[in-house]
Amino acid sequence: MIAAGCTIDDVIEQGASRDLRRWRPQAFGTASARDIRDPLVEPLWIGRRVLVHLERSAAGPVVEVWDAAGATVSPATEDGLEAIADELGGALRAESLVLDGYLTHQATDTPSTSGLGSMEVPGAAETAAGMLLGRGGRRRELAEEARAVAAAETADSPLAFVAVDLLAIDGTPLLEVPLLERKRLLESALGETELVRRSAYVREPIGSWLGTWRALGFVSVAYKAANSRYQPGGTARDWTVVRIPKR
Repeated sequence: MIAAGCTIDDVIEQGASRDLRRWRPQAFGTASARDIRDPLVEPLWIGRRVLVHLERSAAGPVVEVWDAAGATVSPATEDGLEAIADELGGALRAESLVLDGYLTHQATDTPSTSGLGSMEVPGAAETAAGMLLGRGGRRRELAEEARAVAAAETADSPLAFVAVDLLAIDGTPLLEVPLLERKRLLESALGETELVRRSAYVREPIGSWLGTWRALGFVSVAYKAANSRYQPGGTARDWTVVRIPKR
């Protein structure tokens, strides 16, 4: 996706390109958060989950994007992607990367933070109760999530790409490398710009972060084992999604 009209197949070996193009994002499992060993916890972005292949070439950076169904995402199908692709080239600090992430307006949205400092953060008991809601609570959850998704999708802020994982660097797959190490490599391999970000992540205890993330429009967090591997297109037993409970 560059002005010269090159594709990934123009700049890397054909078989490797086809293999990468078959990769899909790894899905979340259904484990309880308490069963995830040594978790890394990050906000769950509202947007379109994609894989991005970023490659240097003589003509300039090449960017290829596809979604969880394997469909190519292009400027013709996603308004704002061309600007993201331009900034991805400037953020690249390696010869090539394969990234897992989200196309989202949340990263560039600037919600009001008035009252954020005085916001009450739920304690352990409240957090546990929030994970065990009855039918009425579940209906309220779904309605709240629908409102959050609608707000994120209709935001006036520019579309951005938020990287959450690094799957390959300079032609070397990192699928068997523990998640924590992949995260550390991501920090050195991809810079940040206005439209290209790296997702924040923390380790437990996370209580002080829940109120902040909720105030920024997030409705869920992702728990991922620090030692977890990545199986493209598979389901991770040691990854799960947890709602951020209301105070």
